[in-house]
Amino acid sequence: MREPDWESMDEQAFEELLESSVTQPPPEQVVAEVTPWRLATKRILTGIALTSITLNFFWLNYLLPAIGMVLMLLGFRALRRENRCLSICFGLAVLRAIHLYATLIFNSTIWFSMVSSSVLYGLTVLNLALTYTQLLCLWGGFRAVQQKAGLPPHAGSAVALLIWYGITGLLGALGYSGLILPLVMLVCYILILRSLWKLSRELDQAGYAIRPAPVRVTDTVLAIAIAAVVVIGCLCGLLLGCKYPMDWQAADPAEHSGVEEIEAQLLDLGFPDYVLQDLTAEDIAACEGALRVVWDVDDRPLNNGRIAATVVQTEKGQSVTRKRVYDVEELRITGVAVELPGNQGRWMIFHHFLWTVDPGFYGTESIQLWPASRTTLGTWHSTGAVTGRVLYEKDGTTYTAPYYYLGEQTFTSSSIFWGEETSSDVFAAFSMPGTGENHRGYLAYPMEAVEESRLIDSWFNYTHQRTALQYPAMTAMDFRMSGAWDGNSPFRTIQDALQFRPSEVD
Repeated sequence: MREPDWESMDEQAFEELLESSVTQPPPEQVVAEVTPWRLATKRILTGIALTSITLNFFWLNYLLPAIGMVLMLLGFRALRRENRCLSICFGLAVLRAIHLYATLIFNSTIWFSMVSSSVLYGLTVLNLALTYTQLLCLWGGFRAVQQKAGLPPHAGSAVALLIWYGITGLLGALGYSGLILPLVMLVCYILILRSLWKLSRELDQAGYAIRPAPVRVTDTVLAIAIAAVVVIGCLCGLLLGCKYPMDWQAADPAEHSGVEEIEAQLLDLGFPDYVLQDLTAEDIAACEGALRVVWDVDDRPLNNGRIAATVVQTEKGQSVTRKRVYDVEELRITGVAVELPGNQGRWMIFHHFLWTVDPGFYGTESIQLWPASRTTLGTWHSTGAVTGRVLYEKDGTTYTAPYYYLGEQTFTSSSIFWGEETSSDVFAAFSMPGTGENHRGYLAYPMEAVEESRLIDSWFNYTHQRTALQYPAMTAMDFRMSGAWDGNSPFRTIQDALQFRPSEVD
């Protein structure tokens, strides 16, 4: 007798074959593919497992839930007309999928990190409520199916899964960091899923059969469509949601009108001209009556440089010395201190940056300021707000914009050396356009001596985004506040300090 063609067999042909009492049972994998109940429950249980797993490497914490949610959608879609509870499960799966995939897309933009914690908390609570409700309906749906199949209703494993999610959520809310309890919870989770799978097989062995709800879009097309929407949405997020909306305006050629005498005085004292031309009239006016100017300039690289070898002939042979050298140093940082008249030491501090080579601007930039009042506690105190702006040139026109954000941030960072630390620092956040040249900017602040000071120590920490390829998207300011090492991250931080002793500088 010719062996049946199992590979090309559909559900109708499979049923006809069973009705004809074929003596040769089909392979197990074929049965799973052509029996809707088994395939649907397999997808649902696999989806539950994948959406519950958290593996924080290779983006699996995003990929596994995304795949799991597709499987749950397909599984509940096939069972949505079996009973009311399973129909509700499908509706809840749609809502959870919208939440998950919208979050994945939104994660590709810098705006997700700016959503308030209360909104994120509310969305998390909502998603948990949908999950618990779905598990409760799954329990009711399985019981209804058992009754329909003539089996005693028992679906305690679904309730156990609901309890498991509740305990896991409670441990997360309490910040539990132990190891033993999570391992116990993992073992319990595996046993619960195994029990649910046995329940599914029990219904299948009892001869329970369903006719899948009719659909206009096949499972394969639906899965591909969801994947396409998420991928395209993330790409659009990376391209369109990666920069701050800056208010660029053409600079007024007469903006320094009225402060020409102060400009001339500062230049006579040695104030760098390329820095002075970028200051606002208000910051120049703040330097009226300047007594002296102290400045320092450093060119700093953001590239990886190259290894250069130097060979020296000695009596014992050749000695090779290798060191890293930088042929290009893209960022020029200039620190300027202007002493002002007054009974106590009064100074105006400027930190100016200039990109001498366009490094490629892919997203956000940030500056973290450590003023002298922070680094030398009790010696200096700030006497005014931090000011500044950013500039660039294009087609012979200078464009200026205020920083997107300029102010103090209180944040908690984590370090392998110091642990968690809470700090309050001044940050400037901004984005540079991908066109133009001479991208630059500055920060300025006034300070006054509390007591006779031996040192002015003001730090300028510039964080540059080196690539657009990052997921989830993070701003340069958030990266700096996280306390993470640059390493292979999309960001690189350059630190520079204006340091001198006022009594030792003429």
